[in-house]
Amino acid sequence: MKSNNVKKMLSIAFIVVAVLAGISGVSAQDSPKAAAGLEPPFVRDNLPSFFTYTLKNGVPLYVKRSGANRVRAISLVLRGGSLATPPAEAGWPKLAFSAMARASANYPYETVTALLDATSSSISATSQFEYSALSLNVLDKYFDQLLPIWSDMIVSPGFARPDFDQARSEVELAIQAKDQNPWSVTNKLTNEKYFEGHPYSTNPDGTEISIAGASVESMKTWYAGNVSADRIFIVAVGDFDAQALGAALESTIGTLPNLKLGPVPLAPPFSRDSPGKLFTEDHDQSKGVAYLRGDFAAPAPGASDYMAASLATKLFSDLLFSVVRDKYGAVYTPSAGIRAFSANYGSISIYKTSATDKIKAYIDEAAAIFASGRCVSVDPGRPGEEAKYMKIADALETYKGMFINEYFDAVRTNAAIAGLMIGSVMAAGDPSDWVRDIVRIAAVKPEEVQVAFSKYLLGGSFTWVAVGDPGLLAKLRAADFASFKTR
Repeated sequence: MKSNNVKKMLSIAFIVVAVLAGISGVSAQDSPKAAAGLEPPFVRDNLPSFFTYTLKNGVPLYVKRSGANRVRAISLVLRGGSLATPPAEAGWPKLAFSAMARASANYPYETVTALLDATSSSISATSQFEYSALSLNVLDKYFDQLLPIWSDMIVSPGFARPDFDQARSEVELAIQAKDQNPWSVTNKLTNEKYFEGHPYSTNPDGTEISIAGASVESMKTWYAGNVSADRIFIVAVGDFDAQALGAALESTIGTLPNLKLGPVPLAPPFSRDSPGKLFTEDHDQSKGVAYLRGDFAAPAPGASDYMAASLATKLFSDLLFSVVRDKYGAVYTPSAGIRAFSANYGSISIYKTSATDKIKAYIDEAAAIFASGRCVSVDPGRPGEEAKYMKIADALETYKGMFINEYFDAVRTNAAIAGLMIGSVMAAGDPSDWVRDIVRIAAVKPEEVQVAFSKYLLGGSFTWVAVGDPGLLAKLRAADFASFKTR
């Protein structure tokens, strides 16, 4: 690890030491009542700021009141995403929401863009494996002007042909752009191979075929059959009065029909039983370099070992940097991490390498160091080998501090807080659940980190994909990727 990264880790450790000390006696399983009086200030101060209001059609509104700034963020979330989309309609939720974000039946595109520009506001659409969202980010003094537009986009989408055509063009260009970039191709192919036979295989971004098959009429049909009150919730962050906001939404969002679609089927977890597989694909724009990514099953948010696995991959990511980049100079950027989906998975990523004949051996070397109970040292003043690789037990508190610091960084904007609330609702049914992640991180023990690494990485079932220079790909040996070699 670079020396400036070590200094950063040490400074972070000092910054958050009080936080860790304040929560050292609270376990991840403590209930709010059991933890009364023991929770750290961040948790204790945030919990009372959450409110829930239920609209007349059953749509829940989750509000986090904050007066820290003048920005207000509000998002409508439609459960489903890939989980509720046939393969032939891949990307349709994204396309529909993108068209809706441009204009509504009562507010044409020109009116919307003029007001957004004049108020420095934004309305954006997102779609992924498990949900789609339409979000408004606006200063408080303009909220009353923008709320009717945002609401009308949801209740009365225009789907005018110019708006649909432009939205489709942007989605198609994004799909085509991925085929031009070798790293994007690597990620795309890894998803295709790893998700094969799984609901996530329906690409939320769509395919050229599925998007080409969409029309204004099909968007209207999709909207009529999928936008149902029983699959919707709203999150809002800012200086809101929950009751007043709920009342303001009753005449719009509160009128959406309940189609009684029922819960979205849960995505099954990924398998951890099959041997590792390697797939390769040549890419004309990758002369002299190759890109490599390996996906593996990981625990989902809410699982007892989710934080341990998250910390394990964070420590391992730094080991990859130390070994594969710093020691051997074999890659531009190596990394590892896990995501936060209900069917969760992680990745080891190797961005730009020319050492394909040795790259897996270098990854194995980093894995062997971790398996021996060591990680990158956070104290370069230690004697001997400890200055480079120290015991995980000795470094873990610093890494916890780094991880906790990421949460504080994430709550700097109301839009980011809204995103954390959405994730908490999806994973735990509680918009405030994320504030206790700090407690969960602090409760992780060194042995839990090593168990998670052994279970999900060393004992995991990897799907590896390499894209790049055909001459370099030819040097990859499939047998090397069947498992990790740590001895």
